[in-house]
Amino acid sequence: MLNNNLNSIFTLSEIDKVFNLLVSTNTELKECFDNYLLKEYPTHTTERLYYVDCGLISRFIVDKIKSNQTDSLKDFFIKVEQVLLSCTEEIENLIVVGLFEGIQNIGGREINYYFGFDQWLLPISKKKWDDLIDSWEGSSWRKNKL
Repeated sequence: MLNNNLNSIFTLSEIDKVFNLLVSTNTELKECFDNYLLKEYPTHTTERLYYVDCGLISRFIVDKIKSNQTDSLKDFFIKVEQVLLSCTEEIENLIVVGLFEGIQNIGGREINYYFGFDQWLLPISKKKWDDLIDSWEGSSWRKNKL
């Protein structure tokens, strides 16, 4: 748990701030996400499925890696770190379980999710990323880094 207090900038009640920040790093991602929102929630009265929303972003990230179009990933993960630095527990869970687990699952074994993201992950993100892998697989994978 990080900053689950009144000083958190990123909260569930202002979820659009989180998504707007994440998609702001890439015009293609922003357009894709905006179109997705219009299609999935056309009346704005449908209850949002935030974990599914994160899935779209996860898919976008994995597709960019598979096509070797990684120029915007540094900026993207800087924004992820910014969210994790000042968020409630609900938002932290959304990032870790929705976004990170989505990337790891969608990428599967085609992408080295153990160490392939180290070049972009910042300290908090890296810890949460690794802890997520540990929760599913244990920590023996860490020995292979050497």
